Amino acid sequence: MKVFLLLLDARGSVVTRNDLFDQAWGGSIVGDDSLNRAIARVRKIASETAPGSFEIETIPRTGYRVTGDIVDNLIAEKALPSGSTPRISRRNAMVGAATLGLAGVAGVAVWTTTRRSQGHFSELMRKGDDALAYNPGDGKAAKLFQEAVDLQPTSAAAQGRLAYALAVGLGDRNNLSRNEEDQSGAAAEAAKVSLSLDPTDPSAKLAQILLQRSTLDLLQTEDRLRQVLAASPNNIFAMRHLWDLLQSVGRSHEALAIVQRATAIAPLSAACNFPLAQLLWINNRTAEADRIIDRALGVWPEHRGVRFARFTIFAFTNRAKAAFAMLETRDVSPLYPPASAALWRTSLEALDDPTPAKIEIARRANLEAVRRAPRDFARQALLCLPALGQVDAAFETAKLLFAYNINGKSSPDKRNGSSTAWAFVPFLFVPPTEPLRADVRFGALADGLGLTAYWMKRGIRPDYPIAGL
Repeated sequence: MKVFLLLLDARGSVVTRNDLFDQAWGGSIVGDDSLNRAIARVRKIASETAPGSFEIETIPRTGYRVTGDIVDNLIAEKALPSGSTPRISRRNAMVGAATLGLAGVAGVAVWTTTRRSQGHFSELMRKGDDALAYNPGDGKAAKLFQEAVDLQPTSAAAQGRLAYALAVGLGDRNNLSRNEEDQSGAAAEAAKVSLSLDPTDPSAKLAQILLQRSTLDLLQTEDRLRQVLAASPNNIFAMRHLWDLLQSVGRSHEALAIVQRATAIAPLSAACNFPLAQLLWINNRTAEADRIIDRALGVWPEHRGVRFARFTIFAFTNRAKAAFAMLETRDVSPLYPPASAALWRTSLEALDDPTPAKIEIARRANLEAVRRAPRDFARQALLCLPALGQVDAAFETAKLLFAYNINGKSSPDKRNGSSTAWAFVPFLFVPPTEPLRADVRFGALADGLGLTAYWMKRGIRPDYPIAGL
């Protein structure tokens, strides 16, 4: 039965022997005789119950495929407009009744509808995974997985993917809007349902890590991500969160190794290729980074992460003019919002021609923007100001962004220094911020972000020289 359905689902395409072994026997070790007997039984059904309706064609040294009228009917059914009711031919009814042991055409109609529903569910899951891989935060994946859950509410995989898609789309966990609070609650409920159905579901576990991020310190977060990967070694999403965390604690070499492994698993994923280029640049392998990101930009010219990576590498490798040109490109959506793009233009002019006058203009512009809206401009300023030699202004920016005291004393609004929800700081360990790390004040910043405690408890040192460490 499984072999027959696999061949039907292929709609006349060749199904290899290996695929039949894997999908019909679930990885169990069986010999060629088992498959040969199954094919023989399917052929017997064809000849005894619906002669001329379909045949099983052998493709030498490859596999099998279904031919005949039944294939045309399946293809026609697939082409029907959404909401149309497919016609079931007398021959299809006979085949379905014989193979399923049903009493008549009504039973075949149920079987056909079930198969169509299962196909729609599988397609929703596939599209949801693609949306998560391309841009996990845009909400498209959550909508697709919600449709999948509506079709099969007892699917642990669908509930887990929905939980993860909702969780990864949330903003700052310390400052959720009303809509985001509802989204967080929906994610928590979907994760709970998923794990009640399958306690090992990796997507649900990842969702819980993200939802609990403000209560977990860096060590706990890392350990739980590694637990997910120990059970699901090829889980790209767990790898993605782990390499982000490792870069944020100054472990760039290991972060690069993980993104390289992820890219080997999913070489056509934009969300793997642009971090690969970024981490190659961070690890002083700029020529390789250029090759990767140029190729990625040719494949995914409108992907924001790919474009940001290309822009950043240009900006801080003495190619400010090339970065400036990307800001002026009109054939794709703007790279940055207008105010942010204007600030970048000022900084790029100083990076391209670092005269005292241009540096001073850039320093003032960045500080004014940060004082006005730290969340919108501080990360951008923390890249540009140290690269322009404006270390004092960079530390003032860090103080405004992270609410810590440069002298080492806690400010009244200091947040929990162990919270990874707000301490996502990969930009502190990139080439432009080297002057920050060389300054003794970086120690107080690292203390306030929980980095020093992480390094001490983990018994490691970051990949970079840190003043006073």
